[in-house]
Amino acid sequence: MSKKNDDFFKEKKIWSTVKDNLLGCYLQPYFSKILLTGKPIIYIDCFAGKGKFEDGNPGSPIIALDIIKERLDVTTAKSPYVEANFIDLNYAEDLRTNLSKYSNIRIISGKFEDNILNLLKSKNGCNVFLYIDPYGIKALQSSFFDDFSNGQFNTIELLINLNSFGFIREACRAMGVKFKEDDVLKDIIEYDSTKLDSSDKSILELNEIAGGDYWQAIIHDYKSNIINGYEAEGKFVDLYCQRMMKSYKYVLNLPLRLKEGQQPKYRMIHATQHQAGCLLMVDNMYCRWEAMREIQTGGQLSFFETNVKEEICDTDTLTDDVVEHFSQYSRSISISEAMASFFVKYGVIASTKNVRDILKELEKQNRIVIKRTPSLTPQGKPTKFMEEKKGQSVIVRWIK
Repeated sequence: MSKKNDDFFKEKKIWSTVKDNLLGCYLQPYFSKILLTGKPIIYIDCFAGKGKFEDGNPGSPIIALDIIKERLDVTTAKSPYVEANFIDLNYAEDLRTNLSKYSNIRIISGKFEDNILNLLKSKNGCNVFLYIDPYGIKALQSSFFDDFSNGQFNTIELLINLNSFGFIREACRAMGVKFKEDDVLKDIIEYDSTKLDSSDKSILELNEIAGGDYWQAIIHDYKSNIINGYEAEGKFVDLYCQRMMKSYKYVLNLPLRLKEGQQPKYRMIHATQHQAGCLLMVDNMYCRWEAMREIQTGGQLSFFETNVKEEICDTDTLTDDVVEHFSQYSRSISISEAMASFFVKYGVIASTKNVRDILKELEKQNRIVIKRTPSLTPQGKPTKFMEEKKGQSVIVRWIK
């Protein structure tokens, strides 16, 4: 259940380590690539906390700033510019102390929702990355996320920690429904848990967080015992991501669970308009999933391999999914666009390499046409690459 705020930063918990690893492992390739666009980069940690835990472990601000410094030191981009912003209501002074050695940073004392639009209004044409790991769920207002996607930026990416079970708990409270899965909440670490009451005002607040009233039908089904709490959480996340896709073309989610077979209590959600960012996050999330599986099993092998959905997975099943998805492309399409759409549809059930390897086999079987540019190597041999990057493209088409 909720923890006292004063105790939250004493020791870095495993949940925080998993979240920060997801952030840090993504930011390395993100900054490497986005610096080459030649556009300014605006990084914003929207709920930055103290920046460092009392046990000496770095928080998300220091993790990000160390990566920014490292990438700036090695980039070949001309006149690179990165501005790092950190917002926190309670710990701005601690942030200033803990981040004092870093340059070109801005620390904002106040609420995320009171400052974010003003902070972004002068950033037209920039590359923007927002890390949103909120205190409770109230600050996750869908209208903000819609505003961010309005096209004023060169690129925009969001990485959000959604306390999905916390939302279901408060939704039940707002609708006067008894939440029967209190035992699943005991491992949830909350800096400042949201507490709503049974009122029309709370209903409206939850509508704003969810971006609609679709969640109410889920709670009705839960009350009627048509679904349990775990199924309610899964349905809510699916519809929440669909709602996000009204503003962002590519939306992924990674369930965070630390015990095998345990239902997720948090979801890390990544939203972007860009195929490259989506595919980078796919591989990052897949690696984080494998790391979590090590934690879950204690390093022991399982008889059956499972994916992020806790479904048994094997090469044949993945191949069937790839065939089902790619067979719709009877007209030529960029492999990046097709693969990004695959992972949005099926989830992070494999790495991008796994899918590319299957496509190579389908090419050998003459089931799919792959056109590469350039088509020949400098030695005059046919190219075999499967990734798109500067100077090379890959177009795929299913053979009817």
